[in-house]
Amino acid sequence: APARPGDSVSGDASRTHDAKLHEHKQALAHALMSGIPVIAIQYLGPVLSSSEPGGHVWPVAIQALLCTVLLISAAGAPILVGGLRAIIHRSGNMDLLVSLGVVTAYVSGVASLLAAAQHPTHFHAAAMILCFINLGRYLEMRARRDASSAVAALARRMPTTAQLVTNDGVTNIAVDKINVGDRLRVPADTVIPVDGRLVNGAASVDESPVTGESLPLRKRTGDTVVCGTVVRDGLITIEATLVGEESTMGRIVAAVDRAQAGKTGMQRIADRVAGVFVPIVIVLALGTFAGAALTGLHWSVAASRAVAVLVIACPCAMGLATPTAVLVATGVAALKGILVRDAAALEAAGRADIILFDKTGTLTTGTPMVKEVFDEPVGAVTLDAKQVIQLAASAEQYSQHPIARAIVAKAVEWQLPLTDPSSFSNVPGEGVRARVEAREVCVGSPGFMRESGVDLGPVQERMSRLTGDGQSVVLLAVDSVCAGLISVTDKIRRDAAPAVETLQKLGVAVAMVTGDLATTAASVAGNIGIAEVEAEVTPEGKLDSVQRRRQSGRCVAFVGDGINDAPALTAADVGITFASATDVAASAADITIVHDDLRRIPLAISLARRTVRIIRQNLFWAFFYNALAIPLAATGHVPPGIAAAAMMCSSISVVLNSLRLGSKRDDS
Repeated sequence: APARPGDSVSGDASRTHDAKLHEHKQALAHALMSGIPVIAIQYLGPVLSSSEPGGHVWPVAIQALLCTVLLISAAGAPILVGGLRAIIHRSGNMDLLVSLGVVTAYVSGVASLLAAAQHPTHFHAAAMILCFINLGRYLEMRARRDASSAVAALARRMPTTAQLVTNDGVTNIAVDKINVGDRLRVPADTVIPVDGRLVNGAASVDESPVTGESLPLRKRTGDTVVCGTVVRDGLITIEATLVGEESTMGRIVAAVDRAQAGKTGMQRIADRVAGVFVPIVIVLALGTFAGAALTGLHWSVAASRAVAVLVIACPCAMGLATPTAVLVATGVAALKGILVRDAAALEAAGRADIILFDKTGTLTTGTPMVKEVFDEPVGAVTLDAKQVIQLAASAEQYSQHPIARAIVAKAVEWQLPLTDPSSFSNVPGEGVRARVEAREVCVGSPGFMRESGVDLGPVQERMSRLTGDGQSVVLLAVDSVCAGLISVTDKIRRDAAPAVETLQKLGVAVAMVTGDLATTAASVAGNIGIAEVEAEVTPEGKLDSVQRRRQSGRCVAFVGDGINDAPALTAADVGITFASATDVAASAADITIVHDDLRRIPLAISLARRTVRIIRQNLFWAFFYNALAIPLAATGHVPPGIAAAAMMCSSISVVLNSLRLGSKRDDS
């Protein structure tokens, strides 16, 4: 079948989980088929054995045979091999403890059989351990598969074919054959196969599979549509902009796979603790055996207690505490339109106590428009408004800043011819210098102009009035003389104020850090509800702002979308950007919001906090379980079989606790 977006990742992950689940199911079947008879013979021993000399031996011999089959089967061999590998590499792990417990129980049983003694044997203990271990691993893998299946299922919903629109009509084409620029027809009740731009028609599009948005959105010509969403009514034609693994669906699945493969700081600590814990447990088991023997207990009883210590102390729950929580959380986040780069980013987001927002393109729509143009005399010559725009646009035409694009768009609207500059230099976030028609032209912020030696005294009053109204001011200087002033407006995102309010309710401090003028920034911040504002800040200043707060002990998140935000995004504990951000910003960020919805940011913080809380709970109960269980096993209150059951229950409880992250209740 043709490949679908995300198939290369989701398909591999899905097949891996299904294959592992099948393996664990087979191992469990082997464990039950061989283990249950061993256990049954143990408890039916008095009935099966006879009073004749050696009559008690044959049931034990059958146990030994079945237990040997069990150890070399799929239920026992992988665990024993894992334990042997741990010894060779001198790295303590869970397989080593289980292997030692099983082998000790088996060897003591063989010794009793060879001695034809009436002493208790422990074949049943080895069988019970392997039965419970394999049952636990099967249930864990089933839970892990279910936790990750939502995203894989989402990818599998993608169509294998699409309707390609050509000059010759409409033909069906395999999804993996679609190229950027192809036009596709998407009828009602059909999944959109690629990211694209709507070029014809209108429709209601259900984006809930990708963003969690409950209500369908009305899409018209010029709007963007994303892969994985569903056309609910209407017939539209789209132009493909991102296909395959570059599409929204491909990035979602890849991000989830990458995040689930990573480790948090807490998990690394738990791994180190487990590595130290295993040798300690082995010493405790040997001490238990020696102590029991010295008190006069038979060696078989001492061995039973040592086996119980080895098994019950196995840090399975400790090893599962973080991975299962991260597995569930990253899958839930992806289905809500939040892509987490790695597990460490999720942990950092859960600790964030202050969020710094860029303004343009982050708290505002990022599509500024020229509102007014003012001219200023340059010597004996005064440029008119069209000349101001023409010169500014000629200098700015190679800049990617949103305000530069707005000025160029105004020149295009006025049908003004642009001149290629003979020289061009860009200061990110500040402005540009260019040589246009033999004149030195500077276009940029007031601070940039002052650094360039331009006198702004004549336009100071006008700048103050415009910025007080919340408009951004761009100045034009020709040969170091201010020749014009352009006011630019940028709409505040309608989801900005609700997002800021929710963050503040979560106890997260919010601040704005922007390169815009102080009066403009204050006006926008006031409308959104942000009290702390840093304005007229360079990209280096944004970086300093992040570093200063981190040095004071704060856990800092930074939200931005432009090239000039990349240093701050990289330096922050967690960088957050949007799917529509520049490639530089996207590569620097730790979390990406798929649908440019600011309300996803508090949702991400809330989910991350719940994840960290669940991980801490898991680790606490894992350590508490071991601290309580080891003394009970060492004193003979918990036999080996029950120890295996207790260990399985502790592991399952950790998995079930992690699965609560996927509950339907609102994240708060």
